[in-house]
Amino acid sequence: MRMWSKHVLLGFVILLISFLAACSGSGEEASSGEDTNNEDAVELTFWKSEDIGRADYQAFMDIVEKFDKEHPDIDLQVDTTPNADYRTRLNTQAAGGQLPDVFQVWPGAELEPLVEGEALQPIDDIKSYWTEETGLLDEEDFKDFSVDGNTYAVPANTNPTHMIFYDKDMLADAGYDEFPTTYDEFLQLIDDLKADDITPIALGNSDAWVLQSVYISTIADRFTGNDFLKGVANGERAFTDDDFVKSLGVIDELVKKGAFNEDLNTIDSSQMIDYFLQGRTAMVMDGNWGISAILENMPEDKNVGVAMMPLNDKKTMSTVAGTGVAINSDLEGEKLEAAHTFLKYVYNQELWEDLIKVGRPVIANVEVPEDADLHPLQQDMLDLIAESEPAPVYDATLIPAVNDQLENELQSITVGGSTPEEAAENIQRVQESEQK
Repeated sequence: MRMWSKHVLLGFVILLISFLAACSGSGEEASSGEDTNNEDAVELTFWKSEDIGRADYQAFMDIVEKFDKEHPDIDLQVDTTPNADYRTRLNTQAAGGQLPDVFQVWPGAELEPLVEGEALQPIDDIKSYWTEETGLLDEEDFKDFSVDGNTYAVPANTNPTHMIFYDKDMLADAGYDEFPTTYDEFLQLIDDLKADDITPIALGNSDAWVLQSVYISTIADRFTGNDFLKGVANGERAFTDDDFVKSLGVIDELVKKGAFNEDLNTIDSSQMIDYFLQGRTAMVMDGNWGISAILENMPEDKNVGVAMMPLNDKKTMSTVAGTGVAINSDLEGEKLEAAHTFLKYVYNQELWEDLIKVGRPVIANVEVPEDADLHPLQQDMLDLIAESEPAPVYDATLIPAVNDQLENELQSITVGGSTPEEAAENIQRVQESEQK
């Protein structure tokens, strides 16, 4: 009897270990694709960063689930990873040559290393589906996902990275019925809020990207123009040029005026939204994605408006394509055909209309659906984007080492460690070193 119990216990332990191993895999998120009874189905693995709670993430995944149900000939295995960890996982697996069949990627500077490492294959042979067959996208829309003349992913949305969300009531109490229309008025607003013991702007720059992506990408463009970064890359321009130094001076000026919370380098972008919603500041600058957290957590009596920084009589707004899905360079035959089917199904009118319905600006030629029930703040944001001109986002354009230096220097300016001139010289030094 004891021997029998021992065997049962051993068997149970082995079964438990096997079960845990099957669930945990290599320590990443477990696949969520539905089981299929079709033994001839082509298996297709898909990786996506996970943003639970965000309406645009759910809209995308709803389309993915519909694809899974409507294509029994394709056994889709979906594997999601929390957004904060996805890039690390993607780059680690790419270095080891262990990427899935199709997977989420980012444009520009983040895409290039994957292309150089031959991890991706072009989608040029199916691009005409969007540009000619359906007319949903224009050739120009693929620019941020193209390298050396080849296209590697389809853009789902567009990411304007510079918005000022502001508390209308707090501004009204300071004497402003409308958001300032000139930079001098904007600076005066900061002074007036400070006089009322109100912190003007919430900033969470602990991860260093906010001042780069949300602030300087737009501010610098207002001084330098759209061709500046291209000129830096070919040696015709430099970060030490007066117009770029002036853009760094804006950050320096705002810091010295006390425009930000004192803990700006120790809180993150989520916490800065919390500061704003809690009434601890009158404004917060963020990308268009910030509206999701604002609407989800905003007190009922909070009266929020949206604007862009008034500067140099320009309405440019730093904008980059959102995420796309790329195809593993190893795919061929039936698996490649399945991957093409997946891209054409997911990136279609239904997805883009659903993204509009949750207030996400899209890159496609799609009208606002008649049944879209947008919050007034979402509509105001979309109107603001429509009247702006796109400007480059620095981290989607710069060499990673140069972007890292830019972010470090912006952070240094906030603590008095660098002047705008010194910061510009340090950034240019790295740029020249990387170009050798």
